[in-house]
Amino acid sequence: MKSIKILGLALAAAAFVSCANEPSLQEYYVENQQDNKFIALDVPTSMFTNADALDENQRTTLESVKKINVLALPVKESKEEYEAEKAKLSSILQDKKYQLLMKYGSNDRKAEIYFTGDEEAIDEIIVYGYDDTKGVGVARVLGEDMNPKKLMELMKSLEKGDVDVDGLKGITGMFKTEIEE
Repeated sequence: MKSIKILGLALAAAAFVSCANEPSLQEYYVENQQDNKFIALDVPTSMFTNADALDENQRTTLESVKKINVLALPVKESKEEYEAEKAKLSSILQDKKYQLLMKYGSNDRKAEIYFTGDEEAIDEIIVYGYDDTKGVGVARVLGEDMNPKKLMELMKSLEKGDVDVDGLKGITGMFKTEIEE
């Protein structure tokens, strides 16, 4: 009887350790952000907002978004490495904690949007994409109790000019330069 308990405990411990060995998106980001082959950015939301132009509801919604992490690998490094990183990210996003929200694209270009948390209180939005001519990347929108409906309303304020995206133009320009080199 005692050996059955020990065996059961050992199996439970092995199962726990094997589950802990699966990489998370956070671990992937931390592991690769210092690698010179990758482009890594941490973007605070203050970089692209005109908070004075937002109403109280919009400001509260924006405050639920803490920062945006971007990690990209240009395909220029090597096709094999590009395919390997694409496979790693796809594997990580198969974890059931990442809930697929939307996907679009074609065979050589694809984007997928995932989220973690509750549908009414999202903690993280993940945008994963690749283009066989440009590279592979993942962006994590980190926040606390983000409301998807309110986030969509805030995005609509882009049309009104309440959110200043000029700060993001420098980022996209930097990506173009990195990829073209």
